[in-house]
Amino acid sequence: MADRLLKNSGVTNSTGLYDGKAGLSLALFLAAGYLQDEQLEDTAYNLLQESLVVKNSNMCFENGLPGIGYALLYLVENKYLEADFDEIFGEQYEAIIKSYENIEKAPMALVKSLQTIYFLSKAGNVKKEDKRISKIIKKIFEGLELYLTVQFFDFTDIRYINNKAEVLNIYTIYLKLIDYSGYHRFSHALLEDYAALYRQGKIASSLETGFYLSRLTNGDNIKGYEDVINENINNGINNICLETLSLRERIDCTKIIRNIKNKNVKDIDLLSDVENIYQDSVIQDLLTKVDEKSFPFGYGAGLGRLLIYCINSQMELL
Repeated sequence: MADRLLKNSGVTNSTGLYDGKAGLSLALFLAAGYLQDEQLEDTAYNLLQESLVVKNSNMCFENGLPGIGYALLYLVENKYLEADFDEIFGEQYEAIIKSYENIEKAPMALVKSLQTIYFLSKAGNVKKEDKRISKIIKKIFEGLELYLTVQFFDFTDIRYINNKAEVLNIYTIYLKLIDYSGYHRFSHALLEDYAALYRQGKIASSLETGFYLSRLTNGDNIKGYEDVINENINNGINNICLETLSLRERIDCTKIIRNIKNKNVKDIDLLSDVENIYQDSVIQDLLTKVDEKSFPFGYGAGLGRLLIYCINSQMELL
């Protein structure tokens, strides 16, 4: 699999994390460390350099500057790379911060930018003196909470025209971001709104939502959501249909199931059919399961994500 990524490392022109060179660099750095392969390391280093030097004004996490900054911070933090963040990424960092300082004035841009919290949280570990980071994170969370509160209120209206699935996906990412960033000022009222809708049968079960709701409530010792959590997790697992899952969904669901500390949850491995991953036919089959909007070899939804998971199943996958 690493060889396949190596051969296709020059296919994408994107420099970003999900579908570009930064994400490929991240996967290949991990593979190089695991396999002690200098060629992989050299390619990973070159890909990272390319992602850093190409002018990029995109401020979205998935394929913009925040995602590239996250990849750099992860590699430095985990000692895959010796580098000075300020020296390499200082100018880009300032551009990101300035673009988000007044994010509350652009509500829709705020909702689309929620995953930038991953970068900001990681950057906060090395830029402890920069108070702007926590202020921006607070603005994004508060904007998300306002958006979700309004959407949940309208769910019961038969004339509701927005995409419920997309709103619920944003809610799941919201929970995941709280867990990742350690944000403690989140809205308890929003948890109650979600639970009420779920208990009324207005919302379908979700394994991922149940898992992160469990982590959030356990971490802050919040009681009263056990039924919602357990039903989401158990129904979410029982409703899994392997044939319809994308490669990303298979990786992420398997990762979650392995991290659920509940003896009543059956242990299933959605990746058990890829044990012979070294076979080209297996890789070719996996490539057909990548979301057609995604780069098939990328970190976001392709073989790059699978390679990282196979090397270290506990590594954060955003």
